[in-house]
Amino acid sequence: MKKTMKWRTIIALVLMYIAMIMNWTWAWGILFLLWVIPDILRGTTYFIEPIEKKEHTLLYWIIIVSWILMAVYSISTVFIDYEQFYY
Repeated sequence: MKKTMKWRTIIALVLMYIAMIMNWTWAWGILFLLWVIPDILRGTTYFIEPIEKKEHTLLYWIIIVSWILMAVYSISTVFIDYEQFYY
């Protein structure tokens, strides 16, 4: 069986390393969105273990909403300087 290179995954991994080094929190927001959109379409999310919407509806939606809120917060750091609120 021929293995294919997973270029999107490799590029995303490299970009996440760069985001960590550069302290780009907005990049995590994009990553959260890339996780949550397919999860909504599939009806299954993964957080430590697979969570099916049909079997664990409340837990599924808590995780989905959490990913969305983390995405919004992370992306909002481009527009809002949250450090000003700590001093």
